[in-house]
Amino acid sequence: MPDATSGATAIDRTAGADARHSPGPKGRSARLRTVIALTWALVVEHTYALVTPPYEFGIPHAFHLSFGIAYAWLALRLHACRRSDQVLLTALLGVQLVGRFFVFAAITHTWVRVILVLGALLTIAIAALLWAAGGSRLRRR
Repeated sequence: MPDATSGATAIDRTAGADARHSPGPKGRSARLRTVIALTWALVVEHTYALVTPPYEFGIPHAFHLSFGIAYAWLALRLHACRRSDQVLLTALLGVQLVGRFFVFAAITHTWVRVILVLGALLTIAIAALLWAAGGSRLRRR
């Protein structure tokens, strides 16, 4: 039965303010589309890293190739809204964020450092959207 002062039902009162003011299906859908688009931006970033100097094949190229493929695969799978995909993407983002600090310390070129900082911000934005307060699980609706 609705409360006379607020209009909230007993379920609303016990569920808390977040349940009454959730972003709804459209908010979650927009968040999902944003996460997917930003994940594709990471694919572009890793592809760009493959075609810029140094050109010798080694660990950096293997990293960028494997992470680029993994991000592309996850970007395609995120539409299914599976928790395992969220967890895997979060793990990859965490590994990449830690790696950016090591590369930032090792390489002193300004343009590389600018790209690293922008990439770190992108990584943090994806992780924040992935687990935003509007609901810990992405929804397809």
